[in-house]
Amino acid sequence: MIAHIYKPKRKNKSGKLVTARLYRGRYRLDGDFAVEEVSLGTSDKQVAERKLAKIIEEKEREQAGIIAPKTQRSAARTPLKSHLNDFVADLRAQGRSEDYFERIRSRCERLFKDCGWKYLKDFSAGDFVSWRSGQDSLAPKTLNDYLDAITGLSNWCIKNGRSISNAFITVSKVETRGRQQQRRALTDDELNRLVEATPQRRLLYLTAAFTGLRIDELRQLRVADVHLGDKNPHFKVRSSTTKNKKDALVPIHTGLVNETSELIADKEPGDPVFDLPSRPNETINWDYKRAGIPKFDALGRKVDFHAFRYTFATKLAKSGVSQRLAQELMRHSDPRLTAKVYTDATQLPTFEAVESLEFQSSPTEKKRDTQIAPQHLDFDQHSLSPTGELSDFSHPSETIDYETDDTKKSLPVVNQEATKMAPRRGFEPLSHG
Repeated sequence: MIAHIYKPKRKNKSGKLVTARLYRGRYRLDGDFAVEEVSLGTSDKQVAERKLAKIIEEKEREQAGIIAPKTQRSAARTPLKSHLNDFVADLRAQGRSEDYFERIRSRCERLFKDCGWKYLKDFSAGDFVSWRSGQDSLAPKTLNDYLDAITGLSNWCIKNGRSISNAFITVSKVETRGRQQQRRALTDDELNRLVEATPQRRLLYLTAAFTGLRIDELRQLRVADVHLGDKNPHFKVRSSTTKNKKDALVPIHTGLVNETSELIADKEPGDPVFDLPSRPNETINWDYKRAGIPKFDALGRKVDFHAFRYTFATKLAKSGVSQRLAQELMRHSDPRLTAKVYTDATQLPTFEAVESLEFQSSPTEKKRDTQIAPQHLDFDQHSLSPTGELSDFSHPSETIDYETDDTKKSLPVVNQEATKMAPRRGFEPLSHG
């Protein structure tokens, strides 16, 4: 081991060698490679020696595992709210959305209060499980969000040397399959009633329903991001504001162009396009109530601000937009998310699709139709092909060969006047694959 104290020396402006007033120390423990240097903050030699000896003793105890490192000991005496503030500040520096880390903060603060936690040593899996079992009003997914928030804080403390273990690593998540709170899309009538009942937020709601922009993306949309003069009007959504951290060009429906132009006419390029309320979900709940739209439908599905994104996906499906294009407009990485989660199947024209199918007649009806058909005359020397197109046979006496199981026969082609085929009804549904 190496250990000694000294007073640093340096040359002043005149070139004279000057000795510092305070002592510093150097040491290297057995097994270490680097020499550590510390300020001892005293001009007394004996005091400096005792301070260096105490530092070395503490480091040796840490190295032997007798005591925790100084960083952890200091963190153990620091209130949890201070750790939480540092954690949230780190999330902000990483570019996470304001809404995201504010949810983390509020959930952790609620757990601190309800469970009586003040320091890292107070973290307890048992306390969390007991708290969770008493939250009858919270959905299973929300309970898992609380677990994710406190686990995230605990893991961050470990990563930054403030703690050595995660107290919640043994806590299992709540089963959510079959218990998720589902959303639904707004019907056209509901959307009309909503914008009529809230004229001050009419354009905000219509933009959300016809672009699929998320609430955070709408909040951070600036006037400079709006491009109405182009051939294809669009919003340029910056990567710093999107969920997937990619730039996006979001088409603006022509029905929104004039209103959007009027809204931003007197604003500066850096001004927000929309002035969202501080608590948008609370505001929209009141707006839904004002428009006579129930929060939950008969299937238990809810409507909130994010329901506009479901509305956009459902409108695309109802308009016959292909699944791949809908996925692109929704900016989803997985087409199943667009088709199975965000598209409200209850609003799709399922009954019309079934009615559009050509009905299969019974064998008895087929036989009767075959016997009756030659008695109805309509066309002269024309026949309907199997595809429904007219074909001209100039020689009615020609024959068509067809094969049965063990014989081959010829039938004369009957003049179209001898046959009458009913026109096909309905249409085949468009394929969206």
